[in-house]
Amino acid sequence: MKPFSTIAIPHRDILEGRLTMDVFAADLWEVFKDRAPEEYQDPDIFFRKTYLTSGLKNLLDIAEKRLGGKGGDPIIQLQTPFGGGKTHSLIALYHKAKELGINLIVLSGDKFPAGKNEPTLWEEIERQLEGKIENLEGMVTPGGEKLRELLQRHQPLLLLLDEIHEYVAVKALGVKVGDSNLASQTIAFLQELTGVVKTLDKTILFVSPIKQSLPR
Repeated sequence: MKPFSTIAIPHRDILEGRLTMDVFAADLWEVFKDRAPEEYQDPDIFFRKTYLTSGLKNLLDIAEKRLGGKGGDPIIQLQTPFGGGKTHSLIALYHKAKELGINLIVLSGDKFPAGKNEPTLWEEIERQLEGKIENLEGMVTPGGEKLRELLQRHQPLLLLLDEIHEYVAVKALGVKVGDSNLASQTIAFLQELTGVVKTLDKTILFVSPIKQSLPR
């Protein structure tokens, strides 16, 4: 068997020992906020240094097809076997959407705060799309109709949801909303979101796995 290094030759940065640990830490939210290392922030550098596995190519093709109104699955749960790693795949999808001029939503549950004075996930979606929070304002999930009206106006639309389990199970659980809590409201919202996305022909949702043992 041939040595791995002769089949997949590492990039020069690795061979010359110039790759630091911060560059290994791919972070979708940092890319979205325009403050990631250039290896991830700059799409030309990112794709030049990224090995496009068949799985990653397939993800990009699925997204482009759906966003073009040509059918395909509306909701993709990202698993590592797709190829390229979960976060790396999300960043690739982010840059692809930018290249195509597609409307884009990015939510990273590990970076997103939860609290009475913090925007909910649905409020953040409206803020990212419209620059303000108005129709989806409030701690109670807004319902499918209002959400559908918003998303439909902004098609074609790519939604990237990462680390949502951490947001629900850790951060939102302790935030009271009447007799409920923000975790329960967020779970209801995610169900509404997936239902709405299925009805829109130029919208696709990529989401990292959400554990089944979420609190109610």
